[in-house]
Amino acid sequence: MFKRSNVTNLIMEQLKDVEGCLINFENFMRAAATPEAVPETLRALESGVVQMEAAADRSLSRMIESLGQTPSLLPATRQDLITIGTSCDSVANKCEHLAVMMVMQQFRFPADYKEDIKGILTITHEQFELLEKSVHKLFSKFGDMLKDHGILYEIRDLESKVDKIELKLFEDAYSRADLDLAQKQQLAYFIETLCDLSDIIENIADKIQIMLITRKA
Repeated sequence: MFKRSNVTNLIMEQLKDVEGCLINFENFMRAAATPEAVPETLRALESGVVQMEAAADRSLSRMIESLGQTPSLLPATRQDLITIGTSCDSVANKCEHLAVMMVMQQFRFPADYKEDIKGILTITHEQFELLEKSVHKLFSKFGDMLKDHGILYEIRDLESKVDKIELKLFEDAYSRADLDLAQKQQLAYFIETLCDLSDIIENIADKIQIMLITRKA
């Protein structure tokens, strides 16, 4: 149903740009979870996130523009491609937002959160790699994807792991005696926003499964 074309090549390029933004964001977050990291380092790493988010936006624009030059595509296919592209772009948007807000507010995670933050980042990146594989299979092995949605369930299973870490950090944030209520709320906000990345990827997997079910019908 989905065929390899200039449009699908462009969406794979966009996914690579989004992954590049995610990698730059991981570098930023690892520094932000290290108390000795200086503000100049964080600002430089934030700049890398912003630049890759802009690159992902440009890739998305090229893909959407190409859709208008591909009249052979069915309207439903066009809509599916736009849904995938814009949903993936929201991952880069969230990375940029979090990095910018952390620099603006001069926020740092507590030092004892370092390993959990690394765990969330590792799982989220693994989810995104599975998402890339699933999108690639839509264009190269669509029949296989119709028969077996297992890769999408893997993405959901990983999101559940992030949920468990998120709950643990929420409980810790609101029980900390070294923070006042405003600081606890700020900490909880950044925990939630970081874990939103995993939720977004899971939501994209849900959308892909809906596309498959619709096509199968």
